[in-house]
Amino acid sequence: MTTADISFLDGGPAVAPDVADLGEALVRAARRAGAEERIRFIQPDGSETAMTYQRLLEEAARMLAGIRAAGARPGETIILQVGDDRELLAAFWACVLGGFVPMPLNAGATADQRAAAPELLRRVWNGYGRPRVVAGAGQEVASAVTADPRWDGAWLGTTRDLLSHAPDRAWHQADPDDPAVRLLTSGSTGVPKAVVLSHRNVLSRAAATVLVNRLSSRTRTFNWMPLDHVGGLVMFHARDVYLGCHQVHARFEWVLDNPLRWIAAMDQHRSDTTWAPNFAFGLINDQADRLKDQSWDLSCLRYIMNGGEAVRSGVVRRFLEALVPFGLPPDAMYPGWGMSETSAGVADCEFSAVNAGDERYVPVGRPQPGTSLRVVDERNELVPVGVTGRLQVTGATVTSGYYQNADQNRQSFTADGWFKSGDLAYVQNGILTVTGRADDVIQLDGVTYHGHEIEARVEELDCVVPSYTVACPVSAEGGEGEELAVFFHPRDGVDVSEAEALVRDQVADAFGVNLAHVVPVTKDDVPKTGIGKLRRAQLRERFESSRGADRAEVAVPRC
Repeated sequence: MTTADISFLDGGPAVAPDVADLGEALVRAARRAGAEERIRFIQPDGSETAMTYQRLLEEAARMLAGIRAAGARPGETIILQVGDDRELLAAFWACVLGGFVPMPLNAGATADQRAAAPELLRRVWNGYGRPRVVAGAGQEVASAVTADPRWDGAWLGTTRDLLSHAPDRAWHQADPDDPAVRLLTSGSTGVPKAVVLSHRNVLSRAAATVLVNRLSSRTRTFNWMPLDHVGGLVMFHARDVYLGCHQVHARFEWVLDNPLRWIAAMDQHRSDTTWAPNFAFGLINDQADRLKDQSWDLSCLRYIMNGGEAVRSGVVRRFLEALVPFGLPPDAMYPGWGMSETSAGVADCEFSAVNAGDERYVPVGRPQPGTSLRVVDERNELVPVGVTGRLQVTGATVTSGYYQNADQNRQSFTADGWFKSGDLAYVQNGILTVTGRADDVIQLDGVTYHGHEIEARVEELDCVVPSYTVACPVSAEGGEGEELAVFFHPRDGVDVSEAEALVRDQVADAFGVNLAHVVPVTKDDVPKTGIGKLRRAQLRERFESSRGADRAEVAVPRC
């Protein structure tokens, strides 16, 4: 059997980064870019601030001095819960330059997340041995944390406090395999797992995507995902520092409040590179009636990474068609695959090149240099091409494991060192297609579906607001077997009973199954991660816990 017959893809040798560590990348960017303002931040009110790489280095050096003055030592973990993007990045680079290991913590991209931030800090601080902490000025810290007698030794101050110090320019020289950042995974109600990424991981990924996607110091990027997430911090900001290019960061909530701001801002800043999970493109499609009033020029956009959740072909097609009148190139969309554990995206491909493919799933390309992918069965043996199995990954970009979590590491890696992604996929014609998460599988009358497929069909209805639909199995009454439930958010003014009937008919027509539960919900009832991905398991748990309660008191209220 040849490699053409089995589900194995090799991206080839890793691309050697041309800096020794991340700190050197920032110092180089500051030297090369000089006084040119190449970093811009769009605030929650839409106002903008700009800074040079030199200024970012200066502010990081000031914070470094404050952290060192408090007695922190290289190798220590430092929690960063900072709401201001500019100050968060300065604190991140202060840790990198000092040899500390930053652990960025969501400070609240939305009002709900801001309310939950103090409790999140409490769980993470206690769960990881009460490490040192930096918080944003005026940011609420959990009283249960500050009341702990060990808090005084952990508290390094606010970002504003640290910026008051004179700069410390004695940079720490990191080894390539030293940890550069510990990124917390989302979706957990307990202590989130912390993915350890080394300098080699982050820089190898940056060097590979620069080569494959033809990026340079002239690239102009736009990101609106939170900077505590791997996509915002590693896939975009750290890569952009490596390039020394122009980068814009907008607030997540600012775009969600009016999705067309994303497109308008890219026009204004002449951005050529951006990214978002698939739901964001659906939000633009939902604003199609407002596009006729716009006068954007999107001819600069050439690389739109679509990753972080299942890519839906229909959503992508409608997005591209809607923006063609504004000069968006038809080949600008790149579905891709990656995760925090792979230092973000490590595979992608041009959408237009696969238009004739399977409409059910969208191919995500070949692995970048330094990364290998394989699809295996339950016995950990390679499956033939075209057969769906479990996706595993190895290479220079892949984490060495989770911080202080030996049990999870044993579960997550194979005996020969491959990381188990938790995704299902297949290989066909040398191209990877990811079908969905293994824990998102729904069995209906012996046929396998993924929740995202059913959700996509439901959101084709005009009465349904996109990105708030959840399809998942729930335990049947009495606990015998499972039933299919669909939660959806109806548009304002819609007759809810009629909308329920339409949802039932849509699922029956598309999949030939009857829904046991159709539940209208509000937007606030649908739990999401920091970048807007659905937390299906949490919604299922809330629905099941409401069994037996009065309908007026259920955990998932009707609209």
